[in-house]
Amino acid sequence: MKKYVVILLVFGWLSNFIAQDTIENNNNPQCSQWLSVMHEFVKSKNYDEAYTYFEKLHQHCPDFNKAIYVDGVRIFKAKYKEEKDATKKKEYAQKIVELYNERLKLFPDPSGKVKHDKAVMMFIYKVGSEDEIYNILSNVFKNHPESFTHPKAYLALFKAQVNKYKKGEVKLEEVFDLYDDLTDHLNATIDKMTKEFEELSAKNEEDLTRSESYKKHALSVNLPAMSKVYTYMDQTLGELGDCKTLVPLYEKNFAENKNNTKWLKRAAGRLADKDCTNNNIFVKIVEELNRIEPSAKSSMYLAIRAKKSGQYKKAMDYYKHALTLTNNPYEKAKLYYSMAVLAAKKMGNKSLARTYALKALEYKPSMGAAYLLIASLYAKSANECGNTKFEKLAVYWKAAEMAEKAAKVDPTVKRKALKLAAEYRKRAPSKKEIFLNNMGGKIIKFDKCWVGGSVRVPSN
Repeated sequence: MKKYVVILLVFGWLSNFIAQDTIENNNNPQCSQWLSVMHEFVKSKNYDEAYTYFEKLHQHCPDFNKAIYVDGVRIFKAKYKEEKDATKKKEYAQKIVELYNERLKLFPDPSGKVKHDKAVMMFIYKVGSEDEIYNILSNVFKNHPESFTHPKAYLALFKAQVNKYKKGEVKLEEVFDLYDDLTDHLNATIDKMTKEFEELSAKNEEDLTRSESYKKHALSVNLPAMSKVYTYMDQTLGELGDCKTLVPLYEKNFAENKNNTKWLKRAAGRLADKDCTNNNIFVKIVEELNRIEPSAKSSMYLAIRAKKSGQYKKAMDYYKHALTLTNNPYEKAKLYYSMAVLAAKKMGNKSLARTYALKALEYKPSMGAAYLLIASLYAKSANECGNTKFEKLAVYWKAAEMAEKAAKVDPTVKRKALKLAAEYRKRAPSKKEIFLNNMGGKIIKFDKCWVGGSVRVPSN
């Protein structure tokens, strides 16, 4: 896993620490002053000066406030990043972990968050053994799931579990159980973050408070990082997650689990995610699941199976039935998006596909994938709309607008969306063509084409 940026949304933290977590130190009344000065230097990223005051605090009043250790970690992270010497870097990495240990000793944390952060740092900086990291993270995940928040925590825990399987310490089923537990947790975390991002995005930028603006930026950074965890976990799983492994495993365990709804749901989900649906075991699992506990997901799996066999109308009916079985807005959005893709790619109905994509956006305004689907449909209609070559190529501007909307509402697809928008604009009429046709600033309507609406030609 490459670089992840995780921004902690903590505001007014210094005043809170001093008010709530300070242990009076009568021997040195300068502790409070040193702490304030150190923090100001840390905020301004003057880590050399901050280190001077950190040393004073660490030596003379180590139990004064836990902010000493929060800023201390930031100082040594900066030193690690700037250091070129491998030995020195290792020392700084070790010091970071030591500061977490000291903080836990002086300021016990019942939430598990500090232990979680410590384990993540151990993983990132390669301090301690994989078993140590595994034990800490598995404990936090089990007992304090709300504190399990860093993208690399998922990867570190799962990677260690896979290695345990390779060493014969756990069964393959246990690897998949942890994968599913982590995925469920990750899905819930991303949904929560997405809802917060949508709520903040619904406000005008000028109406956001400073903390809201900071939080929105943090979410725009963290959401893409969290979304990449699925890919990295699958890469870690490797061939263990392929159809040739999954199908025999589920065939073997089906009989004893055919009344276990949790097992059926996870087995069906994994087979669907890995596109392992052209086999009898997938059909048996889905039919059994639908018999025991009909749900939106069981209907969705039936739709996937029908689609695979070329029964597109039947698949659409299953999707529509699934919509009646859930009140979860994000689940409805996913279903409508699946219907849009089916209409576009298998049924060749662009207008219907757009209708379903727009319905998906009603339930999940941040679903950039729906905007990108509409953009691609517009781009594919460049030769279908308009009478002149100029008008036909103008459709690309409308496609670009949709791609740019995707970038605006969904940070997880922002890079891809902006790249596509730029490509679409390149295919639209050039500045020279706009000038030669005297079209700058004019409106082109697409009312005789399924695309509908209009687009304004750029003025310059």
